Amino acid sequence: MIRDQSIHNLRKILSIGLMMAFFFQCQRSEFNSACDPDSSAYLQTLVVLVGASEYTDFCGAHVRNPRIKIPRFILVTNVGLSTATSSINVFQIDPNTGAISQVTGSPFQLTNRPRYSVTNATGTIVYVANIGNTSVSILNLNPENGTLSLNHPDLVLSSTPYSLALDPNGKYLFASSEGQKEIHRMAIDSSGNLSSLTPVAVTANPISGAVGRMVFDSKGRHLYAGLTSAPGDMAGVQAFHLDAANGNLTSVNFYQTNVNNLSIAISANDQFVYGANYFSQDVFPFLRDKNSGALTIQTSISAGVAPGYAIVDPLNRFVYVANSGTGQGTISAYSIQLTNGALTPVSGSPFVSGFSPIGLSIDPKGKFLYSSNTEGGSVSGFTIGDDGSLWPMAGFPVTAGTNPFSIEIVSY
Repeated sequence: MIRDQSIHNLRKILSIGLMMAFFFQCQRSEFNSACDPDSSAYLQTLVVLVGASEYTDFCGAHVRNPRIKIPRFILVTNVGLSTATSSINVFQIDPNTGAISQVTGSPFQLTNRPRYSVTNATGTIVYVANIGNTSVSILNLNPENGTLSLNHPDLVLSSTPYSLALDPNGKYLFASSEGQKEIHRMAIDSSGNLSSLTPVAVTANPISGAVGRMVFDSKGRHLYAGLTSAPGDMAGVQAFHLDAANGNLTSVNFYQTNVNNLSIAISANDQFVYGANYFSQDVFPFLRDKNSGALTIQTSISAGVAPGYAIVDPLNRFVYVANSGTGQGTISAYSIQLTNGALTPVSGSPFVSGFSPIGLSIDPKGKFLYSSNTEGGSVSGFTIGDDGSLWPMAGFPVTAGTNPFSIEIVSY
């Protein structure tokens, strides 16, 4: 009885919090002439709209449902050795245990050698960067059974894409260039199809290089790109402002880190950005200004051999870095200092993974971490401890395809 009463009280508090959150954003309009928080229908309408989808427009405000999604699928891109051995694995996740199993029909063959995937907010359309024909594929993902099918013909780009970043508002897709100092811009229509926007956005690599991984802040106002370099050349992170009206990227600033800043990550609360340098084997934390998007660099910290991917857990507690050097495999774990984003190694770090981990993904509740292991051709799975430590789960590693690269959790 006491527990039931506590739950009832908690629901009342959450309801009041929702009302207060949107009271000051509430404006009357032709479409909602009864936008009155004191009316009996106000809270009922808000609850129904938010419960129906992740995003909704209510009383002049763009409302996001804060509920934590449930992980359902893992997508692994397998670059392969040729078009005959390239594919995408789709695994179903048990959200309680973290165990995974391939869905019927998996792996799904993609002959253009897929390297990187990103899925839209509804979990129905998957965009895939291909190195075989320098294109982006547009696939349907069935939310019920995880099957993949072609949605639209591939969009061919002028240079080979390395990674993808999807505007959180679902209007634009960006592809980093593996060999050029540029970012490809694409518009997304109502069916999920892509069209190229010109010109490309030019990056500010100090000497040679191209573009690695990219991330958006949660509101889609700023894009951060890891800029790569040749051995011995300095690289860094570039911040851009996104014009939501036309998809233009305007440079905010370039921040020098070290040699070959291949990967980048951002905290879920948008406070911190992290750049991982592949050749100099270190990680640079940044404190982020949420209004301007500008970054303030903090003290760097060492990583393992060839750090190729960085990720922040969804609860803003830890940073994980995949050390992807050949013939070995580890994941470095760091705790985040909440005042400035500085990093401290977690006890026991680095943790052993499969050979050459190059992709990482964490479930929305921060319980499980998965790595795609290029040299090992597998997926490793870990339970995340309260202190950030990684504990291998039973049943892993799980076999993937040939040369797996990116790994992505799709949640609903």
